[in-house]
Amino acid sequence: MIKIGFVGALTAKYSVLGNAMMNGIILAFEEENYKINGKEIELIFKDDKKDIEVNKKIVNDFINQGIKIVIGNVTSSMTKISMSIINEHKDMFMISAASASNEFSGIDDQFFRVHVANNEQRFSSFATYIKDSGFKKIYGIYDPENVTYTKDYLENFEKSFLLHGGKKFIQYSKIGNLDFLLKDIKEKNPDLLLICANSVDAARVVQYLRINGIFTQIASSEWAMTSTFIENSGKYSEGIIFNIDYDENSKKDEFVKFVNNFENKYKTFPSMYAVKGYELAKIIIELLKMGNETELKKNILLKKEFNGLQNTITFDEFGDVVREFNTYKIINGKFEKIK
Repeated sequence: MIKIGFVGALTAKYSVLGNAMMNGIILAFEEENYKINGKEIELIFKDDKKDIEVNKKIVNDFINQGIKIVIGNVTSSMTKISMSIINEHKDMFMISAASASNEFSGIDDQFFRVHVANNEQRFSSFATYIKDSGFKKIYGIYDPENVTYTKDYLENFEKSFLLHGGKKFIQYSKIGNLDFLLKDIKEKNPDLLLICANSVDAARVVQYLRINGIFTQIASSEWAMTSTFIENSGKYSEGIIFNIDYDENSKKDEFVKFVNNFENKYKTFPSMYAVKGYELAKIIIELLKMGNETELKKNILLKKEFNGLQNTITFDEFGDVVREFNTYKIINGKFEKIK
């Protein structure tokens, strides 16, 4: 029996990510009938409740059960907590489908991810698009509850924007008092608002600003690029820009097959996080076919390249990946690729 632990947000506002990942992971292991090389696979899903102490308890419980493979977390702030414990155990392996903080990059540890880090290279095409579109005065807005990812996202986009000839951000503001945010935006008069937040909070900010007369162009991180964002922001989502390493209209055979299987099982179209959960699970499955559960880090570094649903996933020596990004805009209530 091989036990695999998942720790992440399965309730409250971050659950739109966690539950999507969980569904993708389950689908991948169902395709193997929960058996690899004759060994039964047990998946154990735990909700971190976005609570540091709950998260620590879950990870320590996994260790006490002898679990060597941990999937998680949904947010970079919680991943940081899990890593602080797991990195003390060199026979363990942690892999994430969502944690993108650049704080985790370039470190030889037990943490890998299928989501691209917030580095300057990752933002190259997006920064070029923003500059070529004539945007100069950028106002950054971030979720303070996941600052390890959200402020890091804005800071590294700014670095890339400067490298491509753009200017420093005119402001960084937390999502908090929306009246203050509204007043500050009116005073500073930016030509682009860049929001890094979950789909629920991003939609709340967008709706509030639009209702109160702010019609400045808005761009958002991929974290909010879900159907939930459009549902919650309604007509105010129109025209918002996203940059993402995922194409929901891809015609790649493996992706189309996955979408059909996912829709048959869950009766809904998979989000990017369902896709990455599935890809992550398929990588774990492939690694377990190569060797035992304490050898995942060694084997992932030996193989390096894995087939994703839309492109090749290539890991570097520190467990980071490079993937291709596209720019989208919401047009008539749908995400349409524009670059």
